[in-house]
Amino acid sequence: MALSMSELAGARELAASLLEDLGLEAYLFEVEPRDEHWELVVECAVAQGWETVRLVVDRRALNDARDDPDHRRRLLQEWGTRLAACRREP
Repeated sequence: MALSMSELAGARELAASLLEDLGLEAYLFEVEPRDEHWELVVECAVAQGWETVRLVVDRRALNDARDDPDHRRRLLQEWGTRLAACRREP
């Protein structure tokens, strides 16, 4: 499936918003298109340095999180669990 630059930019913008809501202290991230999903690669500060976490994100779930609070909450919970080792802002 060919993606437009606007689709990729929209996915990145939404992922940035979700990561911001998680309150991570320091992180870098990238959203990479895959066949039927997005791969979110997050490098975050942990107690002993940095850690890389790769998350498979369903395209529809990410898109639905833009306008649906329940979908957004589910993604935040899932990502929060996977990024639990990342340091949080005080």
